[in-house]
Amino acid sequence: MAIPIQFRLLGPVHALSGTTPLSVGQPKQRAVLASLLLHRGRFVSREELLEAVWGERPPPSAVGSLHVYVHGLRQILGPERIEARGEAYRIRLEPDELDLERFERLLATGRAQLAAAEPQLAVELLGEALRLWLGPALADLNPDMLRDERAQLEDRRLDAVELLAEARLEARAPGEALAELSSLIPEHPYRERLRELQILALYRLGRQQDALAAYREARAVLIEQLGIEPGARLRALELAVLSQAPELEPSAPATETVDAARAALPAPPTRLIGRGRELAEIVSLFDEAGARLVTLTGSGGSGKTRLALAVAERLATESPTDTGFVDLSGASDHTLVLPLIAQALEVPVQHPLREALASHLRPRRLLLVLDNLEHVLDCAPELAQLLSTAPALRMLTTSRAPLRLRAEYEYPVPPLSLPPRWAALEAVAASEAVQLLLERARAVNPNHRLTATTAPAFERISRRLDGLPLALELAAGRLRSASVEELAAGLDRALELLVEGPVDLPARQRTLRATLAWSYEQLDPDAQRLLARLAAFASSFAVADVEAVCGPGVAELLAGLAQVSLLQHTGTGFSILETVREYAAESLAASGQEHESRARHCRHFLALAEGAREALLAGEDQAGAFQELDAAHDNLREAFAWAAGAGEVELEVRLVCALRQFWLVRGLLAEGRALFERAVADTEAGDPQLRAQVLVYGGALLYRPGDLATARAWWEEALRLLGDGGDRTLTAHCAAELGNVAYSEGELDRAAELYERAATGFTATSDLMRLGSVRNNQAEVAVARGDLAAADSFVSQAIEHARAVGDTEALATGLHTAARLALAVGRPDRARGLLLESLLCGRELGYRELLANCVQAVAELLLGEGGDPERAARLQLAAAAGLEEIGVPAQGMEGESFAVTEQRLSDELGAEHLAAIALELRELAIERAFERAVEQALEFLEAGS
Repeated sequence: MAIPIQFRLLGPVHALSGTTPLSVGQPKQRAVLASLLLHRGRFVSREELLEAVWGERPPPSAVGSLHVYVHGLRQILGPERIEARGEAYRIRLEPDELDLERFERLLATGRAQLAAAEPQLAVELLGEALRLWLGPALADLNPDMLRDERAQLEDRRLDAVELLAEARLEARAPGEALAELSSLIPEHPYRERLRELQILALYRLGRQQDALAAYREARAVLIEQLGIEPGARLRALELAVLSQAPELEPSAPATETVDAARAALPAPPTRLIGRGRELAEIVSLFDEAGARLVTLTGSGGSGKTRLALAVAERLATESPTDTGFVDLSGASDHTLVLPLIAQALEVPVQHPLREALASHLRPRRLLLVLDNLEHVLDCAPELAQLLSTAPALRMLTTSRAPLRLRAEYEYPVPPLSLPPRWAALEAVAASEAVQLLLERARAVNPNHRLTATTAPAFERISRRLDGLPLALELAAGRLRSASVEELAAGLDRALELLVEGPVDLPARQRTLRATLAWSYEQLDPDAQRLLARLAAFASSFAVADVEAVCGPGVAELLAGLAQVSLLQHTGTGFSILETVREYAAESLAASGQEHESRARHCRHFLALAEGAREALLAGEDQAGAFQELDAAHDNLREAFAWAAGAGEVELEVRLVCALRQFWLVRGLLAEGRALFERAVADTEAGDPQLRAQVLVYGGALLYRPGDLATARAWWEEALRLLGDGGDRTLTAHCAAELGNVAYSEGELDRAAELYERAATGFTATSDLMRLGSVRNNQAEVAVARGDLAAADSFVSQAIEHARAVGDTEALATGLHTAARLALAVGRPDRARGLLLESLLCGRELGYRELLANCVQAVAELLLGEGGDPERAARLQLAAAAGLEEIGVPAQGMEGESFAVTEQRLSDELGAEHLAAIALELRELAIERAFERAVEQALEFLEAGS
């Protein structure tokens, strides 16, 4: 169990164990801690953490530094405190450990007590909340770090100050309120709520003229410095002071309750499945954050209405809150919104209606649910005025776009949770999307079951439909007479299949196409054209990519599409649901612009891939180049699919050749091989030089998994096509690759001859990068021959060349080979330092095969030093699983080391014990076990360096 720690953000960032301060490191490490704490137990992506600490353009070294900071925090706070999932982290918090959570709870409780006419109790609670602040939030961090988060925290503090002043005024202590307000106004001269409270405090102290002077000062500041008049509330307050209005006096204690008109919530026809997290978070916005307007946004069919009803039911159950529900889908104009609200609440229609509604709502505690607001968003100012005149009114609205009011808390409703790809039965069953699909399927045909046989089909349907509740409901209707496997096979035409919705659904929701058309038809023509062209993109894309394909000036249109939930914001751009993309593709095909749009998309991402390859070959920020390809990978797949389907063979070949090294480093060998095989087939009757290029580059995707025969055949054909006068670089490359085959087959003399031929070719073309790789291979041949001196010379040259050209990938490989040599000659201390640098380089690049080999070498080193065999076994087995996952067998020196170390471990621990450890690692999941092994290997190496 984690030791209790008090974390503090409201002032300097620090932590206390009991009364003992914990040193949480330098400012950047404290910024990482602060970012994790601000997310309060939610996973934070690596990109978010990098931006929090280094800004929008983190340096290439930032990724490695981030790992160091997380590792440092784990050592300080305990390893169980910070959990990793992929490239995201979260901090585990116990109740009351974070000062910000205590502050917000006290703030919400104080607000509630003030609303309940208990101002003195509110004063005590709000005073306690503000005493938690020990200075400006995150005071000891660089001002550029977490700038937006600081501003939000400062707003929360000012909210509390204003609420405390209001409570003191209601508790008949205007002098205390005035003292604090007067000191804050110079710091925040444009904050009108502070001005309102100052004027009210002066008035209640009997200083009417001073109150009017304070208003004149506020007006002058706003006009002279901002060019705006005071807001309606401040202007109304001046008139009230002039007329000495009775409502300026403190409220009388509540002596009676007033029953609110209640419009019954609709009874949902089916139970709510999943949504536990969303339900809790939305309720907490009202209960803890003090929200008075929450808008649930999301695409058509995302389940906004059903979730809103569940939230309203929960709030009505937990506190004496009346509810009203208004369906606005039939409103043809925003001017009908107030009449429809009045009708639902049974408010007599009077003129002016706004004042009648306000009068009716002012004394009532009511949660008003307004459903389907997206087509009447112009009513937003009237809703804002209702909120300002009825202090106990709260609104929960659903819309495909936010209202964009200051009081609004937007809550994007996500799709239902999806199962992992190729997940086990238990993980598929845990998915909310699968649970909904299965329940609705059984409603139309009780014979449907989730079994190991049907689980893949349930998973595919849920993923293809993006976890959208409406789409899953419509799909379930197809299962009345079809099997789940048949439905999964036909879902490439989802919009055609999902056309049999229940007749009690609105017409716009009876088919998936109708739901999407409802949103599409409300877009202006420019937005419609852009959405259609986005069909050329894969699931996610950056604004710069869209501008390159669709022309400049699209950022505003993209933001508009996100506002109406046809796109989703991501950390670095936007994403599009597959169902929306299918609808967009239909529009693109009908426009006559499909070939042009997809060709522009393909050429743009080809240029990106070739630019990344040039950066790799030039040794320029290789980690950044791989990350750029990571981000573009789905779109690169899309580009290849179009090029291959359109017969654009040259584009197809250039794409696979540009991506070859990315696939090798990332361990995506099966995918790379499949696309190279398609390119090889498509070049069979074409340009011989183009075919030679694809054969040379593609052979490695066959060789690394062990298909030596096919790899040799490709490279030998490439040499014939190149001939004596062919491209010298390609010829030398081909010789080096055939040397790899000869080495793997034990033909050491043949391998040495081919490597030397390749080295001569690369020397002639001054290609130090590829020359360094060949020298590393020559070192392995020398080791196999028993010539360790020659091996050391070759690997030293490989490392020298890699450092000279900035080739991090080749440097990592050379250092690893040198470490193996050091182990072979009994120099573990030298091996340790080499392995540490190799492992750090490999982690920076995300080089899966190299990382696995390094982890295994650490297991060998650990055993050689008489270390813990259990620890060594975990490293060895995680490394083996990592290689198995990417389909690469251990070969050469690595293969021998794997075999020898495994035998030693089996002798020391026993085969059954090893099998038990392997099972435990697989239950943890290979990805997580491998990440943990890399961290443990680094810890071991750093401890001895």
